[in-house]
Amino acid sequence: MLGKLFRRRRAVGLDVGSGSVKALTLEARGSEVAVAGYGSVALEADAQAPQVSQAIHAALAQAGADSEPVVASVGGPEVVIRQVSLPPLAPSKVIAALEMQYRELGLLPPEDSILDAQVLRRSKDGVSNEILSVSAPKPLFEERTTLLRQAAVNLQILDIEPLAILNGALHLTGLEPGELLVVVNIGRQSSVLCVYSEQGPVVARYLEVGADAFTEQLRVAFQVSPYSAETFARTLGAAEGPKAEAACREVVERMAEDIRLSLTFYRTEYDRESLPRYALGGWVEIPLIGRWLSDRLGLNAPFESMDPLKAVEVKAAQEAEEGKVGTQFLQSFGLALRGL
Repeated sequence: MLGKLFRRRRAVGLDVGSGSVKALTLEARGSEVAVAGYGSVALEADAQAPQVSQAIHAALAQAGADSEPVVASVGGPEVVIRQVSLPPLAPSKVIAALEMQYRELGLLPPEDSILDAQVLRRSKDGVSNEILSVSAPKPLFEERTTLLRQAAVNLQILDIEPLAILNGALHLTGLEPGELLVVVNIGRQSSVLCVYSEQGPVVARYLEVGADAFTEQLRVAFQVSPYSAETFARTLGAAEGPKAEAACREVVERMAEDIRLSLTFYRTEYDRESLPRYALGGWVEIPLIGRWLSDRLGLNAPFESMDPLKAVEVKAAQEAEEGKVGTQFLQSFGLALRGL
């Protein structure tokens, strides 16, 4: 009995993104988690299935998990996430109830999508339960599962990208009652924004701004070669700060405006009282992005950095690699948490 109680559990989060593949292995004992290994392998924009498969196995090998089951994700603007209220039902009947009301609930047609749901909060008065429902287009789901099958990956769970990001951020921030989390995870071509508090639902949206937009503006402004633009962006110094900020002003303003609109909607519809906390993950190699966004939003403090490699014990020491930033592992960290 004691052996089972203190048994170490493991889970692997696999994030197959547009610019790289990232894998992170978590070990848990009791309520504590530790990073047992992590890996990241760059992908070209036009990488085909064989190259993606090679990158997946290289990242898993770096994370010490090449033959283990993984938790992966599917995402995109086409995925619909809704929190809805339903009368208390047997778990086996929740999906059927959602399918019958898909139009009223704003979900995708059942014949064209994969639908999943989980109970978030059970009603104390027996009138209704809060249900988190997700519907993803079948082609998107099939494309991702086919890619993982071709890579001979043992898929344990296929999660939803924004929910994995939020899951990781909630663990790292330790969100308290009365707080509202605004987390931005910057991708290469686009970014994910999630807003959540205990008073309201999960609201997630994709922003049409990613790290490549910042890098391109800096490349043009400083006349840097395309091959060295990312390295230049990562090593920006204080002297280049004002010119870099001017070059990226339009991109920052677009992202800040999307955040402002989403937060205003959330506070108007769901939660007027909770205190916002702003967090940043993903491709934040440009060290000034968090400060620029804070300034545009009129915040008194910088965005919190969502870096699981700094916030959580890392048991397996690994050599630092150029371009490997801990915030990039927020999604794979959230996926691994889902598997524990």
